[in-house]
Amino acid sequence: MAGPHYNEVLYMLKTYGASGTEDKRTVQTFIDCETSERVSSLRGQLYAISQGKYDDRTFDGQIGVARRQKHGSYKEWARMCLQWMAGYRG
Repeated sequence: MAGPHYNEVLYMLKTYGASGTEDKRTVQTFIDCETSERVSSLRGQLYAISQGKYDDRTFDGQIGVARRQKHGSYKEWARMCLQWMAGYRG
């Protein structure tokens, strides 16, 4: 099961998540730099991930095992990203 394609999530991590950048800061920079449509799309994709709509093996390669290990699961990682988005006021 490959699952849906999370193009905005991968774009955010590749474009703003340079090595060493905290994910919270990555999310905030995405919000600051991208259109409201892209931010909305990212939010929808993170919500789907938070609902378990992904494949661990695929995400290990695309998003990185370290995020899963740090947060316990990609679901929890996505929930944290959504909380950061909700709490951020640019």
